[in-house]
Amino acid sequence: MIYPSSENLGVTHLEFKRPQGFVYRSGQWVRIACLMLGTDEYHPFTLTSAPHEETLSLHIRAVGPWTSHLRELYTEDRLVELGFHPKLYLDGPFGEGHQEWIDFDVSVLVGGGIGVTPFASILKDLVVKSSNKAKIQCKKVYFIWVTRTQRQFEWVSDIVREVEEMDTLELVSVHIYITQLAQKFDLRTTMLYVTERHFQKVWNRSLFTGLRSITHFGRPPFVAFLSSLQEVHPEVHKMGVFSCGPPGLTKNVEKACQQMNKKDQAHFVHHYENF
Repeated sequence: MIYPSSENLGVTHLEFKRPQGFVYRSGQWVRIACLMLGTDEYHPFTLTSAPHEETLSLHIRAVGPWTSHLRELYTEDRLVELGFHPKLYLDGPFGEGHQEWIDFDVSVLVGGGIGVTPFASILKDLVVKSSNKAKIQCKKVYFIWVTRTQRQFEWVSDIVREVEEMDTLELVSVHIYITQLAQKFDLRTTMLYVTERHFQKVWNRSLFTGLRSITHFGRPPFVAFLSSLQEVHPEVHKMGVFSCGPPGLTKNVEKACQQMNKKDQAHFVHHYENF
């Protein structure tokens, strides 16, 4: 019961029918098994679909034998050769799903690498709830996506584009940081930065991603970013910060929150998960 999958730089997208009665919250995870891989062991992955969607979706990075074999199994050529879609066994959902984000007037979501998967579900869930005029406390979400190259996670761009199209109330503000260009103000990155800003101003789109989201070059200046939120939302006294990704990323976010919390201004509550 698998729909055709698409692949991108080591990430396989699986989309399959949602079992009857399967209820979950955005950001939760499931375990899946595939007997055609020669084992009945289950592996955990975060759902990238949102609760309102009729199908479930996973974006799985091939980083070990099982995920690499899964990727090979669901290639187009292999599916044609088999003549059918291998069955997946599903267990779950599990986890709290970062649900605390909805309890803050302003929330900051920071995703790095494959750690962006729970936020893909949350962002779609947020804009659907708001468009349906559901009563939610959260009034603004800032999503920081940290990636080495823009091509590395183009599937995230597709999800952000979908969110932007649904987000008529502009509840979500997306900032993309491309870290491959480490020196932000050398000649090359300065020209890229100037070109990007001009294109964004004229067309309200990023030259590099085609999104309304702002593209930055270099690593996120978390302290400066959180400080700017205090100026934009002076009436908010507590903000939620949720990070998911490599330990180095979540550690930098934690340090920034601790530094900001020494000041007598808004308090930043940090929750994190490492991959």
